[in-house]
Formats: sequence, structure tokens, C-alpha cells
Amino acid sequence: MMTVKMKAENGHMKPFSLYLVIGGGGIAGLVIGVLLPGVFPGWLWPHEPLHSTLETIGGLAAISMGIVLLQRTSDPISQKFYPIAGGFLGMGILEIFHAVSIPGNGFVLLRSLASFVGGLGFGLLWLSKTGNTQAVIKYMPWVITGGALAIGLWIIGFPQHLPVMVREGAFTPTAVAPKSFASMLFFAGSLRFFLDYRNSGRSEDILFSSLALMFGLAELMFTYSVIWGSRWWFWHFLRLLAYFLVLGYVGRGYLNTISELRTSLLQTKHAEQASRHSEHQLREVLEARERMAQDLHDGVIQSTFALKLNLERCQRLMLQNPKEALTGISDVLTELKLVIQDLRRHINGLEPECMNGQQWVEEMRTLVHTVEKSQNLHFALDIDQAAANLLTPEEASHLLYVVKESISNSLRHSQATSGTVSLHAREGTVRLEVTDDGLGFDLENSHEGVHGLKNMAARARRLGAHFHVWSEPHRGTRIIFEVQKKGSHAPA
Repeated sequence: MMTVKMKAENGHMKPFSLYLVIGGGGIAGLVIGVLLPGVFPGWLWPHEPLHSTLETIGGLAAISMGIVLLQRTSDPISQKFYPIAGGFLGMGILEIFHAVSIPGNGFVLLRSLASFVGGLGFGLLWLSKTGNTQAVIKYMPWVITGGALAIGLWIIGFPQHLPVMVREGAFTPTAVAPKSFASMLFFAGSLRFFLDYRNSGRSEDILFSSLALMFGLAELMFTYSVIWGSRWWFWHFLRLLAYFLVLGYVGRGYLNTISELRTSLLQTKHAEQASRHSEHQLREVLEARERMAQDLHDGVIQSTFALKLNLERCQRLMLQNPKEALTGISDVLTELKLVIQDLRRHINGLEPECMNGQQWVEEMRTLVHTVEKSQNLHFALDIDQAAANLLTPEEASHLLYVVKESISNSLRHSQATSGTVSLHAREGTVRLEVTDDGLGFDLENSHEGVHGLKNMAARARRLGAHFHVWSEPHRGTRIIFEVQKKGSHAPA
């Protein structure tokens, strides 16, 4: 019946234009309603299927509107829509009962009560403005809905107990009174929304103001109409037009909700991807830091500790054998250069140099020779070159660190005089064993070398290898590290 035209700049209609549209629309509805009986005098069109269709569409639209408004009441601004939602739900339920009923007293009474319930929802909008009624208003939709269902079932089930609604083709005062009162309630609700619009400028308020105005005019037409007459049908189509506004509002809200859900889902997916990517990056950084800490502990720190022991040995030899002391210092300087290179590689984040089986064996010989020369701790090598050749560069690097940490623990804590480093392939594995004849330790209570043992266990997990430590006080220590190698069947 009317179009609410907004300004492009700020989304609000100028007051004068707004008054003109609402006033003009209302006057046009009244004029048409008054003139129709004169244009079509005595015109009647009994068409129950069309009437039932119109009422069913209206009832479903009203129920849909009530549900939408209930979903929005979490918004503090939308608290006032509690009674409106109840009115739409009750009106829609009674209209559907009216659509399926046959013409008679119940037929008219259901229509009158549907109008009254809808108008009551809009009229109660004034009551919802007072703060001390908020608790009551929240329960109103459920009370009205339950009451509408009960009334509709009673009217359909007990038609013999209903008052007379039509007499000699005209509506009785019993039929007209609820409609007249409903029209006043709709007009009151229209005024309330109009005043809210003037205060807030929300286009939603002017939409509901127009909607209530059309409902009020439609109910007013009923008072001066006869069943199946031109004004009676005009009242139905006027209400249907109002319901088209309802459906448009519901549809727009639904489409906006779907659009917001899609946008939210897309944003959630992007956020999940970003979070997953960040988590992956963080995991990579933490793993890199953990590997660096392990390599520094098992590599640089152990080498530095060995250099310290060599320097202490050279210090003791300075008076007894200066020439041997100078040779030892020269060896320390050579080893120190290698340690510095290794440290620079860690600082620059470079991967360790690839190591094959032959290089790994040479590293073992150099390590054992250095320890034996500086500390008089003899480690025998029992290494199968074929087993060493089965190692990948990553496995060779990890096993080198395991041996360094094991020998360092023997030097620091065990007071060992001898040990063994063995590497053999057996039953699909490459087995590394490092043993010493030192003091040993209690695995459950000792704290010495615990960090190094944790590093060994972490390396085993990274390679999917088996790691085991055996030790008892005064009975030495044995460290076993087994790497699975598919296709390896070398004998022990």
C-alpha cells in the first residue's frame, strides 16, 4: 500500500515526505473502502477456496513473522517485539483455524478473535515501554500462543456453544466489537512505532508503523462490510498486502541471515586456515628450537667440555712435559675451530652436513682417539661398516650425537676406565650400543645426565627407533639405540 523511500545519504526519509506517504496511504485506503459498495452495489462473490487460500497465506506469514521476531529479542532494542511476536503467533494460529472452518458462527468468530489478538500484540507495545513490566512481557508470546490454540480447538470442537455472529446477512455486534477494538489497537501500535521512528530514525520502525496502519484500516473495513461483499473482499486483499510486507520483511531477514552465516562461515574457514597455518609454523619453529637445543647440548656443549678437559690436561703437563703440552694445545685449537664452525652453523640455522656411513665411522674413530688421548679413557670400536652404510644422513647424525652424549656422561659422571661403541645390523635393524664399566646409576633416582637421556629419547621418537638405557650402581651403563631398516637381514 505504501513504499517507504529513504534518503540515499543517511537512510532516513524526510519527515514531510514520510507524513505524506503514511497519510496519503491511509486516506486512499479509506476512500476506496467507502466507495466500493457504491461502485458495486449488492455485489457478492462467495468463493470459499480463494478465501481459505488468502487466510492460510496470511496465517503462515504471521506465524513466520512471530518466529523471526522471537529470534531477535536477544537484542536490547528488540525487547519491545515480545508482545508483537505474541500477537503475530496468536493471530496466525487463529487465521489458520478460520481458513479450515466452514462458514458459520465459528468461521466469523475465529476471524474476529484473530484480529483482536493481533491488535492486542500491537497495543501492548505501549505497556512494554514501562520497565516494571519487562518480566511479564517476556512470557506473553507463549501465553498468547497457548491461548490461541486452546480457543481455536474449542471453537472447532464445540460450535453449538458459540454466540450468533451473523444475522440476516449482517454481522452482529458480537462480531463487530472485537474488530472495532482491534482496529483501535492497531492504530495505537502504528502511532507508537511512528513515534519511535521519529526518535530513532530506524527504517524498521516505520515499516511496522505502516504495517499496523494497514491492519487497522482492514479491520475498520470489516465493521461496515457484509460477508462476501466488495468491501469484505477489499479488506482481505488489504490485509494480504500487509502480509506481503510481512513476507518481504521475513524474506529479507532470512536472506540477510543466510548471507551473514555464509560470510561468517567463510571468515571462520579463513580463520581456521590461518590458525592452522600459524600453528604449523609455530610447531616448526618449536621443533627447530628443540632440535637446535638438542644438537647444541649433544654436540657443541659436549665438544666444549672435551676441550676443557684437554686444556686441563695440558695445564698439568706444562711443567712435566712442555712439548706434549704444546702439542695438546695445538690439538685443542684445531678442535676449537671445528666447534666454532659448528656453532656458527647453528646460529645461521644451517642444516648439518650430510654424513654417509664411511664418514660416520671416521667420526667415531676421531672421537674415541681424542677421548683416549686426553683422558686415558679407552673406548673400543666394534663397528660393522656394512651396518654403517645402511644409515641415512639423518640417522647417522642422530647416532653421532647419541655416542657423543654417552661418552661425555662416562667422562663426567661414571669414572669409567673403558667402554665399547658397537654398531651392527641384525633382524631388520641397525643396533648401536654404547657401554662403559663406570659406577652406573639408579635410573629412577639419579639426576645426572638426565637432560642428555631425554635428548636421546627424543631422537629415537623422531626416527621411530627403539631406545633403552640399562644401568645399576657399580655395574656400569649400557645404552641401546635400534633403528628399523626394512630389507636389512645382515647377521649379528
